[in-house]
Formats: sequence, structure tokens, C-alpha cells
Amino acid sequence: MNGMKPNFLTEVIQDDYYKKPNPYVNAPSCHVNLLELSRYAKRNGKELAELSKEDVKKFTII
Repeated sequence: MNGMKPNFLTEVIQDDYYKKPNPYVNAPSCHVNLLELSRYAKRNGKELAELSKEDVKKFTII
């Protein structure tokens, strides 16, 4: 991502985000369909970091 802060990332990141992941435990859901989000970005000629919060909201998993 070349040091670029995503447009949709406006909230404060929790401290545990930076902790080393435990490979023996399932990762928590990010509540976003990342596959479809990346396809959407590609179709629209954008990088994931360039997407707006509204774009990301379209792919929220409830």
C-alpha cells in the first residue's frame, strides 16, 4: 500500500491491531467482503486505499 492511508480509514485503530497474530486461532472477522470489495475497486480502476467509506459500506457483512 506504499504508506498511503486509506480514505475510508478515519477511526482510531485499536492497540491490539498491531499485536503479533496467533496462527493457532481464527482471525476475527473484519465484517467486509474483501474479495468483492477488491473486485469492485478493480472494475472502477481504483486502489483499495482510494475507496471512500460509502464504497466500503456496500460490502459490509452483517
